[in-house]
Amino acid sequence: MNTNGKIHLALTVMASLVLSSCASTQLSHTWRDASYTAGPLKKILVVAERTNQQWRRTWEDGFAAALASHGVDVTPSYRLIAAALPDTGLVNTVARARNFDGILLVGRVSRTTTDRVTAGMDIASPEYLSHPWSGWNYTYFDRDDYPGYPVLDNVAKDEIRVWAVQGEGQMVWTGVCEVLERDGDEDVSGRIISVIVPQLLKQGVVGEGL
Repeated sequence: MNTNGKIHLALTVMASLVLSSCASTQLSHTWRDASYTAGPLKKILVVAERTNQQWRRTWEDGFAAALASHGVDVTPSYRLIAAALPDTGLVNTVARARNFDGILLVGRVSRTTTDRVTAGMDIASPEYLSHPWSGWNYTYFDRDDYPGYPVLDNVAKDEIRVWAVQGEGQMVWTGVCEVLERDGDEDVSGRIISVIVPQLLKQGVVGEGL
């Protein structure tokens, strides 16, 4: 393959990677309680249901930073509750005592591994011939076949639930986010947060409170 063919191949691979990354995180199974009419929640306690303290703090800090950038008054639960995985009763008690009007909970639903074969590629690259004595030039296309290869995909599903604290408590919104882990990277919080937070703002679930 000549230089042009190599460039063509590189661009094709890059394009496929971009499309793959765009489709690697998706929101599904969303639900919003239409009976909830009290308006956006403005003071949120974020709880990541993780036994690992590092992951818990990563998720809670991520949601807190993203929501705070839109003016939401938000606190990671680990700053108030030291327990690795606080129970529902303790979370509710702390939320009411600190006058939070909403609780955002995020927890892992599942993590599955599937195998697949990537699509093969057939790349056509131009080749140029010229005859120095006759002066003619000729262009033809050389085709190179690149077969697909086996890969393992790890797909993580995380559920996000938003509760209103008032009264007996009411679940206002829930959704499941599916994300394809890249290169064994288990920290998918940033990609999920970037999908969830705009939806919560767009649907009026949370709002500016500062």
